Amino acid sequence: MNAESAAQLNAGLARVRERFVSSLSDRVDDFYDLLGDLQEEQDWLDACADLRARAHKLHGICGSVGFPEIGEKAASLEAKIDSLGSELQREDIDDVRCFLNSLLDEMEQNLDAA
Repeated sequence: MNAESAAQLNAGLARVRERFVSSLSDRVDDFYDLLGDLQEEQDWLDACADLRARAHKLHGICGSVGFPEIGEKAASLEAKIDSLGSELQREDIDDVRCFLNSLLDEMEQNLDAA
């Protein structure tokens, strides 16, 4: 790769990182909404499915944009939900909530530092 191509690649990655950082606050809000849905008797199962999908997506992008710690926390949340599988019970919500809070803490720390 020549210097010009490398510069273009770096500029493109910088733009993707900027878009990610600008979307981080909205992502935090979305996760907090889902945290609230975990409390709801009729919504908790759907909230877990949505949390898993969002965590998977977040994990996928974080390494590429320079936020590996967020990606690791997202992967842990996804893995926790996956480990519960079809046997997911209401009693498991505290564990899911713990992993989600860890992810939210990491996201907010990075948001504050950005």
